[in-house]
Amino acid sequence: MQGETVLLPVDKAIGMHIYRFKLRFEDQDEFLREIEVRADQSFGDFHGVIVSNLNLDPTTLSSFFICNDHFKKKLEIPMFDMESDPEAEGGDQLLTMENSRLRNFIDDPHQKLLFVYDYLNNWTFYIELQKILPANASVTYPRVFRSEGEVPRELTASPGELPEEDKSLELSFDEDVYDPEDLDQLEGEEDIFHDQPDNPEGFEEDKF
Repeated sequence: MQGETVLLPVDKAIGMHIYRFKLRFEDQDEFLREIEVRADQSFGDFHGVIVSNLNLDPTTLSSFFICNDHFKKKLEIPMFDMESDPEAEGGDQLLTMENSRLRNFIDDPHQKLLFVYDYLNNWTFYIELQKILPANASVTYPRVFRSEGEVPRELTASPGELPEEDKSLELSFDEDVYDPEDLDQLEGEEDIFHDQPDNPEGFEEDKF
């Protein structure tokens, strides 16, 4: 009908847009990444561009967290579903990065997320949505739009690169902590504590 507004299906309309996120690492102000991801792409795609840019191990366990305005965790999106049984019929499967598309979890123009890398160390990236923009057909997403600062050293340092321990105070097992002859000599001496008089001179007993 002429003059009638035609609305695209939600999926197609959102799929034509990209999210531009700002990433910061813990309290390091010099580190900044801005990453663009299509709304119809998954958190697995988002994870891939982060670890690739920072040269991190893509197999290291990590998770995204959907957060409130104060970065309080509301929902976890892990790499793998480690609880449900994939062979069980009708079993509910948990969210994973691969089966979770960004458009289904972004409901705030300033949506905040956390990306936690390496469960042993819990290295934490703070993520905030900056803009929602039309996708460029000539651009491959996801992509790093802006990059500032070096990769934080603690993320990539191996145990061999950690500062050396100060061994100046360590004792060798071959060293004698004491000389046995010194101990024999001490045992032969008078016990200075037990040979004292019961009432040392000059000390008056209490009178009742």
